[in-house]
Amino acid sequence: MVHMMKNKSTLAKLMSEEDIFVVHKQMETAYFDSKKRELGLPIWKDEEMTADIYDLMVGHEIGHALWTPLDMLESAAIRKIDHGFVNILEDARIEKKAKRKYPGLVGVFNRGYVDLVKKDFFGTAKKNIDSMNLIDRINLFFKSGDTTISFSDEEKVWVEKTAATETPDEVLDLAEELYAWMEENESETDNHDSGDSPS
Repeated sequence: MVHMMKNKSTLAKLMSEEDIFVVHKQMETAYFDSKKRELGLPIWKDEEMTADIYDLMVGHEIGHALWTPLDMLESAAIRKIDHGFVNILEDARIEKKAKRKYPGLVGVFNRGYVDLVKKDFFGTAKKNIDSMNLIDRINLFFKSGDTTISFSDEEKVWVEKTAATETPDEVLDLAEELYAWMEENESETDNHDSGDSPS
């Protein structure tokens, strides 16, 4: 496992096109720190950390290293845009770009997300996904590729807009618009805060 981590650290540096810092820690998920240029990867039990999950996490966080600008969350905070919405929509954008740049990630992401769903990483095993709010269903749809997740015709427009984002500014604008639309269109009983499922 230690030898594999060293090899993957080298691969992460190559993919990110810079000498990023790769660290392994006991934690629940991966992260990329834009300021420190640090990629953090979790240390899980061998039976939980499949090769595909590990590669998925590397590929995902490299996407942030390459395409999420340092000031993006600062801009979101200044504009008072919900951080959870920005994070979910940005994840969809950077994963699309990562798969474009590294086509081999398509299979890695598909298999890795299947493994994460199996270990109930998103906490959906005992939930009816179709009863979750729109932003959380968008998150699960883009991460898991589950085509059985239902969206109304009105909601499908937001799914398509999510798929179409290319720039950080488009993500920020969409997060702002989607939050406002959900506020107007979802019932008061819905959990409007994103975060039912991890990003």
